[in-house]
Amino acid sequence: MKILSDNYKEKKYRKKGIRFLNKRKLENAYECFLKSISINDSTENNFNLALSLMSLNRYLEAEKYFRKVHEQFPENEINSLALAECLLMQKKWKNSEKIYAELVKRNLGSKVYTKYLKRAKDVVAREKYVKSKELFESAQNELQKKNNDKALKKLKEAAEFDPENPNIMNNIGSILISRKMFSEAYGYFEKAVILAPNNKKFQKNVLLAKMKLRK
Repeated sequence: MKILSDNYKEKKYRKKGIRFLNKRKLENAYECFLKSISINDSTENNFNLALSLMSLNRYLEAEKYFRKVHEQFPENEINSLALAECLLMQKKWKNSEKIYAELVKRNLGSKVYTKYLKRAKDVVAREKYVKSKELFESAQNELQKKNNDKALKKLKEAAEFDPENPNIMNNIGSILISRKMFSEAYGYFEKAVILAPNNKKFQKNVLLAKMKLRK
């Protein structure tokens, strides 16, 4: 009965953690994943805990859990990408390059992973990426607090460092459309779609902005 009880608790904490993470209630997510891993030191729980730590900008702690998963399952691409990103955010350039190089080799010279590897090697590009990522995360925190003015300012600054990031463009568009600045919002949504043409959310947003402009 105890095993059944523990399994139930683990799943409960994990599901709650994922919900909190999706809602960017990061501390709550971290606490839930910490409880789930105390019951079952599984690969999934290690990854989730690492993800919550990285979202909290606790990169060194996150690295520990990402590496644990990587040592057991080096072929896990999602974890490898998260680990490489975590290392990049800590400016551990060589370590990050190594993970990206593994991904390129494993995926027969994938264009996407090759692009990530080049960015990790480029002194200017990697610094810009890290700065943009920091600003983007800070903007998300401001949005959680309903500080839209501060969020917009940080997102626009992030866009200057990383103008090819569709998530930044979409977030800027979302704030602008909430202010009924439909023409400007449409421009940012359009950029997001150009950068990520298969993203259905971005497609819906650009159509919404277009409809608002016609009214």
